[in-house]
Amino acid sequence: MKLFQTTFNPRFIPNIREWAQSTSLREHGAIIHIYAPYTDKSIYYKLDRIQKILSIELPGVPIVGCSAIGEIINGSIDYNECVITLTVFDDPSTQVKVLSFYDLHKDCSQVLFDIIKDVPDLKGLEIVCANSDVMFDKASHTADSLPDNIEVFGAIAVGDDDNKPFIFTDDNEYHTEGVFLVLYSGKELHIQTNRMFGWKAIGYPLHVTRAEGNVVYELDGKPAYDVYSHYLNIKKGPNFFYDALEFPWEVQVNEETVYIRHAKSVNPDGSIVMSTNVPVGSNIRLTYGDPLRIMEHTKQAGQLIRDFAPQAITIYNCFGRKLFWGEQDNIEIVEISKHMDAAGFSALGEIMRFKGKTILNNLSIVTASMREGEKQELDRVEEGPNMTSSSMPITARLAVFINTITEELMEKNSQLNDMLYKASHDALTDLLNRGAIERLIYETDNSKEWFLIMFDIDNFKNINDTYGHIEGDNALKTIASYIKDKIICNEGFECGRWGGEEFIMLVTDRTAEYVKTNAEEMIKNVDRLLGIDYTLTISAGATKHKEDETVLQTISRVDELLYKAKNNGKNQLYSDL
Repeated sequence: MKLFQTTFNPRFIPNIREWAQSTSLREHGAIIHIYAPYTDKSIYYKLDRIQKILSIELPGVPIVGCSAIGEIINGSIDYNECVITLTVFDDPSTQVKVLSFYDLHKDCSQVLFDIIKDVPDLKGLEIVCANSDVMFDKASHTADSLPDNIEVFGAIAVGDDDNKPFIFTDDNEYHTEGVFLVLYSGKELHIQTNRMFGWKAIGYPLHVTRAEGNVVYELDGKPAYDVYSHYLNIKKGPNFFYDALEFPWEVQVNEETVYIRHAKSVNPDGSIVMSTNVPVGSNIRLTYGDPLRIMEHTKQAGQLIRDFAPQAITIYNCFGRKLFWGEQDNIEIVEISKHMDAAGFSALGEIMRFKGKTILNNLSIVTASMREGEKQELDRVEEGPNMTSSSMPITARLAVFINTITEELMEKNSQLNDMLYKASHDALTDLLNRGAIERLIYETDNSKEWFLIMFDIDNFKNINDTYGHIEGDNALKTIASYIKDKIICNEGFECGRWGGEEFIMLVTDRTAEYVKTNAEEMIKNVDRLLGIDYTLTISAGATKHKEDETVLQTISRVDELLYKAKNNGKNQLYSDL
C-alpha cells in the first residue's frame, strides 16, 4: 500500500496527476481523505474546487473529509492549507467502503450493523463525527457489537460557535451533524491502533455524584468547581480553560474503562462544563501534565508502532493536547512519524476501541497503523538521549513526591477501612456483628420511631446434628444472603448476627404495619430459599421502642416475643405492633 500526500497549493493538480499515473486505481482499493482548516473563511469554495478536480483526475475513488485544526502532512502539523491524502492498497482483496448517516433522529445502529457484519475479512472501522454525542453513541454501539479483532478508530471534527464542525463524503454536501464510517477489509490487510495519554493522576479519587451530559455539578456532594478552587487555586474567568488544561481529569467508569476529560468553563452555580460526557457514578482523579512523562509515553507507543512496521499511519491528535504543548505542538507528531508515512489532523475527541469498548478520548493521540502482507524492516531510527531523572524540573519532582504520599495514604486508608469492616462484621454471614448492631441500636435517635425484629433458625441444633456443622453454616449464610439482597438493601433497615443462630434487625423511618408485614414476608420466604435440601424455618418477634423505656427494655421485650413464637409452634411471628 502507498500513502500519497499533498496540500491545496499551485502544485495540487500536477501532484494529483502524478498519483494517477503512478498506480492503476481501477485494479486497487483506494480512499481519499481531506482535512480542512475550519477557520478558513473560503474553505467551502476550496473544498468544492478540490473535490471537482479529484472527481476528474481520480474518478471512482471515494472521498471523505472533515473540518480540523492543525492538519498533519508528512509527519508534521500544517495550519494554513487543506491536506489531501490518497491511500492505495496493493492487494486485490483489500477493499474500502464508505457509509454515511446524517439524521440524528433515526437510530442507524442496526442498519450499520446489518451492512458491516456481511463485509468479508473486515479489519478496521474508521468513525468520524460532526456531532460528538448522538452520532458517536450510535456508531460506537455498532462498533462494540463487532468481533474483537476488528480495530475501531477515528475522531470528532473541529468547530466552534462561529464555525460549526462539518464532515463530508463525495456527495458534495457539508454536514454539521452526522457521521461517516470507512470500512477497511482484506485478507492481507493488517491494522494496529494505539493511544497515548501520559497524564499522571494525583490526589484522592472523587465520586461524581451529580452530572448531566458533559456538565458535572457535584463531586462527593460538593460543587465540582471546588476541586480547582480548593486544591489548585484556579480562579473563574477567561483564563480558566488554559489554567485547568494542565490538570485534566482521569475518569474511571469501571475496571476496564478509563479516559481523560478536561474542563472547558465554570458555570455560576459551580458546575463545570467538561470536554465530553462524564457519567454519574464514575470516579475521577486530577492529573497533571509533565512534558517529560508525556513524551516518554509517546516514545513507548511510537516503538510499538515501529514494531508493527506500518506502511501508513493516520494520526488523530487532540486539539487540547496541541494547546498544552504551545509552540512545541509538533514534538509528538514528529516522534511518532519518524521515517514513516503519516497524515491526520487535530480533533475535538479521539475514538478508539479498547478492551471491547469504543471510547471517546480527550487530550490523547490515537493512531491507526496499516500495512499489507508481512512486515518489512523499517529504516533505523537514531535515538536521542534518554530522559533521565536529572532532567526533571523541581515542579515534576514535587508532583511525584505529593503523588507518592497520596498513594501511600490511600493504601493505608484502604487497609484501615478493611480492618474497620472486619471489626464490625460477622465473618461467616457478612452481616454486622453483635457489637456493631448493638451500638447502632443504642445510638438510634429516640425522637423518631424505631422498631426491632429478632429472629432465629428453628431446630438449628438438629440441623447441625443431622447434616453437620458445615451445613449449619450454609443455613446461616443462605439466610444472611437473603437478608442482604432483599431486606437491608432498603433504606431504614440494618441487621446483625446477635449470636449463634439468632439475628436482630433495626428498622427506622417506617410504620408499624410496614415492619410487621416485612417480618411476616421474611418468615414465608425463608422456607423457599434455594440451596437448602431440608425444611428451614425461622421464628421472629417484633416490637416498637417506647418513649418511657430504656433500650435494654426494648431488646428484652423483643427477645420475649421471639421465645413466645418458638414456644407456640415456631415458624411464626409474635408481635405487639
